[in-house]
Amino acid sequence: MRAPLSPAQERLWLLQRLDPGNAAYTMYLTRRLRGPLDEDALTRALTDVLTRHESLRTRFAEEDGVPWAVLDPAPPPVEWIGPVDDGEARRLAAERIDTPFGLAAGPPVRAAVIRVAGGDHLLCVTMHHIVADGWSLNVILDDLAECYTARARGAEPALRPLPVQAGDYGRWQRRRAGRAEPYWLGRLADPPATELPFRRDGGATGLGEAHRVTVAPATVRALEDLARAGRTTLFTVLAAAYQVLLSRHSGQRDVLVGSVVAGRERVELEPMVGYVAQTVLLRGDLSGDPTFADLVGRARGDVLGALGNPAVPFEKLSHPADTLLRTMFILHSQDAGPRRPFGGLEVSHVDVGLRRVKNDLLVEAWRDGDGGGSGGLTVSFFHDTGLFEAAEIGRLAGRFARLLESAAASPGTPVSALRIWTDDDEAGLRLPDAGPALPDAGPALPEAASALSDLGPDLPGGDGPRTVPEMVAEAARRAPGAVAVVCGGERVTYGELLARADALAAALRDGGVRPGDVVGVRLPRSPEAIAALLAVWRAGAAYLPFDPDVPDERLAFALADASATHLVTRRAAPAGLIAVDPSPADPGLIAVDPSPADPGLIAVDPSSADPGAAGGTDRGTAGGAGTRPEGAGREAPGGFPAGVAPGDAAYVITTSGSTGVPKGVLVEHGALAARVRWMRADYGLTPADRVVQFASLSFDAHVEEVFPALAAGATLLLLPDGAATLPDVLASPEGGRVTVLDLPTAYWHSLTEDLAEITWPPALRLVILGGEQVAATAVARWRDRFGDAVRLVNTYGPTEATVIATACDLGADAATGRPPIGRPIGETTAYVLGDGGEPLPAGVAGELAVGGAGVARGYLGRPALTAAAFVPDPGGRPGARRYRTGDRVRRRLDGRLEFLGRLDGQLKVRGFRIEPGEVESRLLSCPGVGQAFVTARGGELVAYVTGAADPADLRARLERVLPRQFVPTAWVRLDVLPLTPGGKVDRAALPAPQAVPDAGRVLPRTDGERLVASIWEELLGTGPVGAFDDFFALGGHSLLATRVAARIRRATGVEVPIKTIFAGSTVAALAEEVERLLVEELAALSEEEAEALLAGAEEP
Repeated sequence: MRAPLSPAQERLWLLQRLDPGNAAYTMYLTRRLRGPLDEDALTRALTDVLTRHESLRTRFAEEDGVPWAVLDPAPPPVEWIGPVDDGEARRLAAERIDTPFGLAAGPPVRAAVIRVAGGDHLLCVTMHHIVADGWSLNVILDDLAECYTARARGAEPALRPLPVQAGDYGRWQRRRAGRAEPYWLGRLADPPATELPFRRDGGATGLGEAHRVTVAPATVRALEDLARAGRTTLFTVLAAAYQVLLSRHSGQRDVLVGSVVAGRERVELEPMVGYVAQTVLLRGDLSGDPTFADLVGRARGDVLGALGNPAVPFEKLSHPADTLLRTMFILHSQDAGPRRPFGGLEVSHVDVGLRRVKNDLLVEAWRDGDGGGSGGLTVSFFHDTGLFEAAEIGRLAGRFARLLESAAASPGTPVSALRIWTDDDEAGLRLPDAGPALPDAGPALPEAASALSDLGPDLPGGDGPRTVPEMVAEAARRAPGAVAVVCGGERVTYGELLARADALAAALRDGGVRPGDVVGVRLPRSPEAIAALLAVWRAGAAYLPFDPDVPDERLAFALADASATHLVTRRAAPAGLIAVDPSPADPGLIAVDPSPADPGLIAVDPSSADPGAAGGTDRGTAGGAGTRPEGAGREAPGGFPAGVAPGDAAYVITTSGSTGVPKGVLVEHGALAARVRWMRADYGLTPADRVVQFASLSFDAHVEEVFPALAAGATLLLLPDGAATLPDVLASPEGGRVTVLDLPTAYWHSLTEDLAEITWPPALRLVILGGEQVAATAVARWRDRFGDAVRLVNTYGPTEATVIATACDLGADAATGRPPIGRPIGETTAYVLGDGGEPLPAGVAGELAVGGAGVARGYLGRPALTAAAFVPDPGGRPGARRYRTGDRVRRRLDGRLEFLGRLDGQLKVRGFRIEPGEVESRLLSCPGVGQAFVTARGGELVAYVTGAADPADLRARLERVLPRQFVPTAWVRLDVLPLTPGGKVDRAALPAPQAVPDAGRVLPRTDGERLVASIWEELLGTGPVGAFDDFFALGGHSLLATRVAARIRRATGVEVPIKTIFAGSTVAALAEEVERLLVEELAALSEEEAEALLAGAEEP
């Protein structure tokens, strides 16, 4: 006899076909039986139970791709084992639980009794979830107790006949399944992506651990009173509270949580063993910050809707079930049993130490005591150990208990104001996350001492150079003959570098530059460019750097926006500005004169300056850009300003504006000095180092490359032909001596794809990354090559925080999951803030705000924009500010921060909200993908990828792990992602995807393609199918895929794995795989077998 499966059983059958070796859906009863046991009576009792319930005698056969429940007449045998010691008994039970079932071979049920030394017995009954649910376990145990008690007395069991069997239920469910489709298709048309607190990216293990907390009886009674007042149940109240917990951690107001309903609303279903339970989805609406009582009212309607439509048609949804069911909440109403006498035996639960988890996070609650409502609750947070740390889940569970207490005490409080944080959380919130004190700057030059009185209390020390110009001057004084800059065949010593800077500074001063001015610098990669930056400082001004090929319109706008009147360049300046050429046509010229080659161009010959004068003119105080403090115009002997103060402007970096208008970020010398001192110390820079200057000067990353190296007396290696030539430079004799690389993350990602093709310097000891999220796969590739021999540092920081604000070393733990961006660096604070600016504890997503020594002055000439982004820092000294970055982060329990994307970084495609970072993360985890970038173009979601991966394969992979709207509909494979000069993805340079016109549909071309197309047309009910049409885009789903495989097997005799249809979802890809499998099968035949096969095929 055969019967159809219920829709829920079909899903489990398909999951088992997709992953036959997975035992996650194995259910089990393990009980210790203590006392004198009648083995014959127990064997007969187990046989009675297995015979009574048809589901326990049912196997699942496939016919033409359709599964059927087939009833076997005889029950599975009962196995007796032992005697063994207790530890071995537990191991044997765990082994049986962890052994997957073959659903077609026989009933997926195993019954074993293990004799334990000392007279005890361990009962172990395992079964696949397809034949039983949690309720069924209690039914089995109660029936077994009744049967054993009777058999031990020599009597026949007197159980009442079952009114309904599992086959009857399956037929009934199929008849009513379609009724719920409209409800769920509407309810889940645009589901939110579930974000779980503390969850790490990376591989789930399938192994779980649980952390339990208790809820006091008084709290439970108050929650039950709230439920009665709202005409609902305790489950609804607890589910609403769990949604609040998730929302308070993620910031989401639309929260999706799975649950299970018993499905036994009819009394005749209660004594039956079968898979009756239904998985449903509860969609919490926390918009508008409702009170908790109001949220319970909203949840009541959601729960009633789910209970009235329990059959969720997962196979009809455009989202894989596992993406919708990352977390579940269940309130158990049944006991652990048995609830009947067991023939005089003492029965107790046995934990065999094996825990399989099907979701990322499962939260279960049980009533304590007798379950009658007088006790409290035990709440278990059962989590995948590959995705969460035990301490993190412990913290989360403690917060849930605190939340329940708060909700019970004050249900009229808005959910955002409910007390949720634990005592440990609140203690941590009272202290900002601050970096270490900055190291001492080292011995000071005598003439630098006068500037020390301007230092704030956050800057330690008092006997060394306090600004970067002073640090560089000190390095030149100590070793004027040491090489400072190498550029191609040119080598410039420290003495020569500062001499050039002094000569150019004099020209600038004589040309009208005054302290507090902003001077533009537009030069190619060269020693002159480095000298020009120093020269602007030594003239008391701030520099505004540009790329040599900056468009004239942007150049003119930025200079005008900064009120700059001078531009250091080898070309003409925009109208109305004075150009200063650092390399004149007339060698020997020092005086400031119009250049004969370009009227209005001031020329200076730094070669005639005295290298021995290096450092001798670094005195006094300069004013900041836009302001000229009292005394800023004072000059030291020789016409130079008397040095710069920490509050003076150091540089301006032009960044993109949200409105499309560039804005200039002004950084002061104090902030710059703080960063350089930390970098020099943390990176361990010494005169022995050789540092590559990779970044364009127009990006603030150059600050991290140039000035810590010069302040340490190290050698700076320039790339005169551009950053793209780095591999060639590294292969040169000069490059072979490089010790430090500071690279954009995206560029480093591309290098890790071909590590063997790069000539890595033998002396390389440090690589610094920054600019984008680091991919764990790239870290893994890097560590496979270098291990711990080369230090790998990940940094994070906006321009407004002076290059970087956080950093951490990337070790072995960063090769999986989401590599962190680290902790605050020296004299820096990092706050994770909520919507109201309140600090948030570990595990909670919020906006990152950076305070401390590196905060920039603001946006040049934009006071309103500055006031909005640079806000008072309550944790700093009076007048201190912190910068609200707009970046979304969360802090781990270990203190390291994780970057989660931009607060405003979502895409919207065809009405769906999409976080591109999630799609990119999934793509980067796919084999054969080197880099990935996802964006929206023309209403389509477009993926740009590098590497050898086939887009068809990638699409199939994504469809298995992401909602359908998150799967790109257009794909572009590139050799390398185009990068801006700053090392970030150049969106403007990304090619448009090539659309295939409707008239360009390619008809099936081969016999294999025609076979596959004909099967699709029949099963999908569509018109003609093209060679490159996609099965799932045409309306196919996972269950139909099994029928496709069956039809192909029938037509060709080739066994096509179900996974193959997901991997090759176009007609062409699937046909190619079928042909490959057929060739392999033919190749394995002997000549006689092949001839016989051909002869059979030729028969009419």
